[in-house]
Amino acid sequence: MQVYFPTSLHLRVPHGLPEAVQQAAKQRHQTPAEWLRQTLLRGLEAEGVKLSESESADLSSANDRSRAADGRVCHRRPFADLG
Repeated sequence: MQVYFPTSLHLRVPHGLPEAVQQAAKQRHQTPAEWLRQTLLRGLEAEGVKLSESESADLSSANDRSRAADGRVCHRRPFADLG
């Protein structure tokens, strides 16, 4: 059964990431898109963010975030930790 996802997300990534995603997806016999969806959802869950409740999730953990000079919230953990 094929599931339709009506929303897309575009982002800039470092060189080599598309190939690494393809390799990881191939190891799990998935498409790169499905591998990315599942990895992002696991990462959000690990951060305590639920997809259906993202607006009400507690995003103020002092252990994982710090304030930049201009007041923006910055993550301390690199993206690679999400996998």
